[in-house]
Amino acid sequence: MSIDSKNIGKKGLKMGKNTVKVILLCITVLMALLLVASAWGGYVNPTKFSFLSVLTLGLPLILIINFVIMITWLVVLQWRYALISLAAILLSWGSVRMVFPINLFSSSTEATPENSLRVLTFNVMNFGPYDPSNHIPSKSMRYTLDQNADVVLLQEGSQERNYLKLSNVEMMSEELENKYPYHSDGRHDLMILSKYPYTVINDTILKTGPENVKSRDPEYQYYARGYDLELPNGKQLRIVNLHLHTIGLDDGDRELYMNITKNNIDSEEEFRKIKSSLYNKLCATFKYHAHEAQMVRNFLDKSPGNVIVCGDFNDTPASYSYRTVRGDDMRDAFMDCGFGFKHTFHDNRLYFKIDHIMYRGDLEAVDWYRDKAGDSDHYPQVATFVWK
Repeated sequence: MSIDSKNIGKKGLKMGKNTVKVILLCITVLMALLLVASAWGGYVNPTKFSFLSVLTLGLPLILIINFVIMITWLVVLQWRYALISLAAILLSWGSVRMVFPINLFSSSTEATPENSLRVLTFNVMNFGPYDPSNHIPSKSMRYTLDQNADVVLLQEGSQERNYLKLSNVEMMSEELENKYPYHSDGRHDLMILSKYPYTVINDTILKTGPENVKSRDPEYQYYARGYDLELPNGKQLRIVNLHLHTIGLDDGDRELYMNITKNNIDSEEEFRKIKSSLYNKLCATFKYHAHEAQMVRNFLDKSPGNVIVCGDFNDTPASYSYRTVRGDDMRDAFMDCGFGFKHTFHDNRLYFKIDHIMYRGDLEAVDWYRDKAGDSDHYPQVATFVWK
């Protein structure tokens, strides 16, 4: 091979490396921008601009991609490019720690029966598929009773039937009555099981939709209900159980999403379906949530003292609705006590933390955990609070 051929080969190799480097650098910058946008997009009202609300769903995945990119640059000793990803992570840290908290040490405050309160929240999805001939105990109710929490807040308890008459729940009714003498009766989306007396606050239920959002349901409705508990220690406590509007994906949407995750999308027509179905439904749902969350926030602003808010938000910690409900006065039990990413929804390859426990007042969360239990598409959460 001549000297000229060798030089041409070296130049071609160098140009190839430079091209790859430029492409990777562009990807690095793009992912850094997406991370910042997904981390702070929840501050933008989705009724004005919905795209950022959709982007907040991808925050955990975008964070992981940025971390991998940063490590890759460090491995190849390109420190200055690694700083791009690092800077994006640091700029997004306020939101990152809400989805990926790092609590290495447990609280030094000891929880005792006298100074603590355990709260369980769980979307039980009607206690499993309904079958009158089913005499196998509901896993969700079995788990709920076994936890022996002081207060249990359930969503989708029994929307069509009296949950106490469900065959897979009725067999545990005596145990339920003994553990929770104060509880919801009959058909409810939202349910409470309590060891202590409570008063229902009815005016927290909203039955009309936002004026600037066209309802896709004949009778638009979301569920939120407050309870004032009478605790034996004399403390005043208000608990709000809520279930924000469901995203409402049908079987066709789920199949489409599964095809995306399997990389089975190979036509322009299918991509148009993604935009018109999945994306548009998400945008509409986040507009619902903005209205619903503001209603809950208005109620919280009028609620004095100690408050716990929990339930199925159908939205992530970086979302506009989460930030609206939380405001400047609420804390998140998961953020205060959890470690690492924990999803609470698990179905059709969708893994999101959309169930939350917030609190304020003379309370401090000292423990939080999520169990992979029950027969629902959600996982339960349990938080332990102590009185300051």
